[in-house]
Amino acid sequence: MNYEEYIVKVYEDGNTFWYNKEEQFHRLNGPAEEHSDGYKAYWINDKLHNLEGPAVIYPSGEVVYYIEGKRYNKKDWEKEVQRIKFPCSGTIIEKDGIKYKLTPAD
Repeated sequence: MNYEEYIVKVYEDGNTFWYNKEEQFHRLNGPAEEHSDGYKAYWINDKLHNLEGPAVIYPSGEVVYYIEGKRYNKKDWEKEVQRIKFPCSGTIIEKDGIKYKLTPAD
């Protein structure tokens, strides 16, 4: 059985930090930084990263998008997520003389 090991530090002020065994910010299914004021940051191997939404959420409601440590505006982030999740999207294939353009299924 595969599983992920974490080091979790919870402080008196309510802040919680998740780390991998190399003590890098890291959590696969949630924010690796959770502050009592509502700040959240998603990290994978010490790089800000989230393919499901913003990687940084500020208490003010401001959000910032990152993939593998690279910052994106929302529009470019959405395009990059599509490219990563559906690498064949847009590819033209031909079968029996008919050309088809691959698109993600709903």
